[in-house]
Amino acid sequence: MAVRAALLLAVLLLSHRPGDTAILEANGNRSCRCLKSTRAFIPPERYSSVEVWPVGSSCRRPEVVITLKSLKRVCVDPDTPWMRKLLQDLPHLRKKKKASR
Repeated sequence: MAVRAALLLAVLLLSHRPGDTAILEANGNRSCRCLKSTRAFIPPERYSSVEVWPVGSSCRRPEVVITLKSLKRVCVDPDTPWMRKLLQDLPHLRKKKKASR
């Protein structure tokens, strides 16, 4: 039995091609919250909340989920220029909101 397992492992290792990695990585993201994300600008006055999920063991890419006031949740590409600016300003906006309370 151990010989069969070793032989199978050897065949798998020898048949591996570098392009197969992308397929495994795409299938490995099944625990991500966002299957698709938008690059379209969403005005901040429509936001109810913004959730930022960093890269982790369950998902290999960062994710940004905006909950709108209509309670609809939208995944946004974190690499769009407007989202990078928002994420950069987010800590400052949180401080202003807490100070106004």
